[in-house]
Order: sequence, then structure tokens, then C-alpha cells
Amino acid sequence: MVIRRLGLLLALFFGFLASCLAAQGGANENIFTISVAAPASPKDVQVRYFLTGDFGVYSSSTTARDVGNKIAIRSVDEAKSPRTLKAIVYAPGCQFVTISVEELTAGSREGEFQCQKLPTTQFRGRFPISGLEGKNLQVEVLYACRWARQFFNIFQGAVSPFSLSKTAVEADGSFTIELPDFAQDPLWPSLSNDAALMFFVVDAGSGQRLTTLKLPGDLPSAGFLRVAASYPAEVEFTAQPGQAKR
Repeated sequence: MVIRRLGLLLALFFGFLASCLAAQGGANENIFTISVAAPASPKDVQVRYFLTGDFGVYSSSTTARDVGNKIAIRSVDEAKSPRTLKAIVYAPGCQFVTISVEELTAGSREGEFQCQKLPTTQFRGRFPISGLEGKNLQVEVLYACRWARQFFNIFQGAVSPFSLSKTAVEADGSFTIELPDFAQDPLWPSLSNDAALMFFVVDAGSGQRLTTLKLPGDLPSAGFLRVAASYPAEVEFTAQPGQAKR
């Protein structure tokens, strides 16, 4: 009798465990996985994505990273399956990759990011160092992806910029940085030619942004530098303390 009861309890336990694993598997069906090919690493890859489904529209620049070489995008509501996915994938120095899945319930739930290196162009800038003398400074450059609105088919709001790189600042406020030549990206002629570069002065030790660098009045693009095939020999910026926010 004791053995029979023990067998019954074990059967109930393993039945409960199997149901839990099945439930987890159902939740995992809401995941789109991006495999990152070497030598790129998932920690270097930046993703901006939009999901649509019964929950409405969900957008994020945050991804859950799995062990290994994969990035997982999870649904906002695991009780409701996402229907469509659009994603822009980038790693510093690489070409952009776009992913578009119109029907997640029937289509593939796997994508791949393989870094195709872009050539670089040397950029020189300068800003007034007054008030920041003696500090260990860097200039941080972000990429404002204006063309994301067209790709995601959105009319309001903004997509979080992509991080490009940082470089040291000289004592006179000058700096030099190697920027990707985005005009050589295959997406440039049809889509990615609408973008801007954002420049910030940061504390090299803490990473805190101290000031925003803006273009002089004779250069357009709302104070930021429009991404182009070439740039002036040296760009003179103005510094605007108090406007640098994370």
C-alpha cells in the first residue's frame, strides 16, 4: 500500500512538472531569436524593435540576452502572442540589419546578425573648453535613426539613438574620431540616408554627460550633424551645459 501511494505521488509530481515545462514552452513560443555570428558578440549588438499583436503595439530598445551567441526578444504579454515584428539591428562599425516578419504565428522566429564592416571616415571637431578645464573628458557620439520612423511606419515619437563610439578630448577642446561611413551601407540609397549624429561631452571616469554639443547656426539639422558622405575639415561646436541627459 505504501509503495502504491508513493508511486501515485511520483506520478502526480512528474505530471505536474511536465505541465509546468509545457507552459514554459508555450511562453517561449513568444520569443524571436537573433543569432549573432562571430566575431561580433551579443553584448555589442543594439536592437530597436516593434511588436504588434492583440496587446496593441509594443516598442523597446531592451533585449534579454541568452547564454551563448543569441539575443532573445520577448513579447510584452506572454498570454497574447505577437503577430508582427520589425527590428533594426546594429553593432558599432557594422552595416545596419533590418528584420521584418509579417506573421510570427506562421513565419520563422529566427534571424541572424552578421557584422559587415563599414569603411571609416575621420571626423574632427572642436568646442569651447571654458568651465571644463582640467577634467578628463571624452566626446560621445550617438546616431539618431530618423529613418526608423519610415521603417517602423510610425508618425510620432522617436526611437532611441544608437551608440557609436567615444574619443578623448584635447586640452584645447579639439577631438578626432573615426566614424563609420554610413553612406557605404547598402541601405543608404533607399532608407538610411535620413539620420543625424549627436555629440556629448562626458566625464571619462563616471560616464556622466556634462554638456551637449550643437552645430553653429549656419549648419542645419536642428543643431545636430546630418549623416553624410563627407564632413567639413573641422566642425566648430557650441557647448550647451545642462542639456545632456541620458
